[in-house]
Amino acid sequence: MGRLDGQVAILTGASRGIGRAVALVFAREGARVAVNAGRDRDALIKVEAEIGAAGGECIAMLADVARRGDFDRVVQAVLAKWGRIDVLVNNAGILRLGPLEKISEERWDETLGVHLKGTFNCTQAVIPVMKQQRKGKIINIAAPSALRGSFGVADYAAAKGGIIAFTKNAANELKAYNIQVNCISPVADTRMTAELTKFRREQLGIARRGREFVPPEAIAPAYLFFATSDSDYVSGQLIEVGRI
Repeated sequence: MGRLDGQVAILTGASRGIGRAVALVFAREGARVAVNAGRDRDALIKVEAEIGAAGGECIAMLADVARRGDFDRVVQAVLAKWGRIDVLVNNAGILRLGPLEKISEERWDETLGVHLKGTFNCTQAVIPVMKQQRKGKIINIAAPSALRGSFGVADYAAAKGGIIAFTKNAANELKAYNIQVNCISPVADTRMTAELTKFRREQLGIARRGREFVPPEAIAPAYLFFATSDSDYVSGQLIEVGRI
């Protein structure tokens, strides 16, 4: 038996990288998985096909998490197909690089829209379902820059810092309904970290260390912990995972 048998999970930002790795692990553990991305339909369909080829159940849907109506349609489609939502992973994200003084208002709004507003939109959309079930797991995503600062990602760090605060508040409000809300700050070898490494090399002369990043598959177990009954008595927590 899988650790998520009978469970239904929605994962945003699941077309590649960490989201894809977590979706595959959830499916292998028995979950029926809805994968979402904002733009790349082809990559999303490949994830759906991978899960299907391995014998799992999956549906793939494009939706802009910054638009509440978009994600409401995802929730309704999942409920129509499977009748419940047990796990939400708010993994959708974008990265725009550049010094603080050059961040445009448009870039600021877009970054906070996807990360912080998107996390709010998706969480709020599933709360009525989880409250009715008296059961749910919500996993949000932070970043090291939100905790220690960085260079060229002030908007991204601000959004991730907001997600940490939002996680703790949501955990407090939802604990009476047996809904756990936790946060992971991951570091893995993804397209986003590759872009950041290149930017730092060009701007600051900082080269990537050979063992700094681990594969996305290596950090997926942390997501699995927060999705299963192992974390029934853990909420409002932030863990960092992936840096070696």
